[in-house]
Amino acid sequence: MEIINIASERANLGESPVWSAGESALYWVDINGCRLHRAQYPSLSIQSWVTPSRAGMIALRSSGGLMVAMVDGIYAFDPDAENWQLLVALETDQPGNRPNDGKCDAAGRLWVGTMNIEDPMQPTGSFYRIDTDLSVEKIAGEIRIPNGLAWSPDDRLLYRTDTRSGLVLRYPFDADTGTLGAETRFFEFNAREIGGVDGAAMDADGGYWAALYGGSRVVRINNDGEIDREIPLTAKQPTMPCFGGPEMKTLFVTSAAQNLDEATLAAGPDNGGLLMVETDVIGHPVHSFRG
Repeated sequence: MEIINIASERANLGESPVWSAGESALYWVDINGCRLHRAQYPSLSIQSWVTPSRAGMIALRSSGGLMVAMVDGIYAFDPDAENWQLLVALETDQPGNRPNDGKCDAAGRLWVGTMNIEDPMQPTGSFYRIDTDLSVEKIAGEIRIPNGLAWSPDDRLLYRTDTRSGLVLRYPFDADTGTLGAETRFFEFNAREIGGVDGAAMDADGGYWAALYGGSRVVRINNDGEIDREIPLTAKQPTMPCFGGPEMKTLFVTSAAQNLDEATLAAGPDNGGLLMVETDVIGHPVHSFRG
């Protein structure tokens, strides 16, 4: 299985890959580097923009452009005009936090998790739902590092993680109202043995694909809560997978170079890269924000 690094520069903290079928392109960010990138497919030519502050996640917007969650709130970004517009102020009472993970549900609502910037061990983060009318509701609090957000293909289940806990949590989900049912433990990782559970993607059969930060791999967890497949990677700290490509069989994985020593970086040029690998699995597409 060939793994290709398509990034033109090394990311300190690459995150939030999003496939845009309409553009045949992949977007992703370098959170700490304050960069937003777009790779055109299949040429893999890359265009980049500087973000006004740290961008923790991005999502497509149905009316065009992107939704970008930054330190002070949720912005709309038009890549062609290179215009940033603040739509939602978020956590103005928590200046030490930033967004870290998020996606849209099938109804076009945006879900975003936040975390402490300086000390990820502090549970100052929260999990929010932003409706299409731009109203905000806090869903959960006391979170350290929110990650792993995904929905089952039938939109009846929501998955999320707190990386520090090693737990993948699962909830019944009402797509009409955007409400969650009772929380259950879907899977538990031992971070010391396998790596910290980071971002996630869903395949068309309901398989939950998780990046293992520090574990140099992505794994698939089936509906029974068992790991049934893994893909070893050439980056030590993968952060989030995303399915894309014309058949939704290409797996893109962002990664981070932060906190790695010079010897590790020199020996592993793919650390901080955007990795691409062709699979025989069909991915489930992500949704766009409808606000």
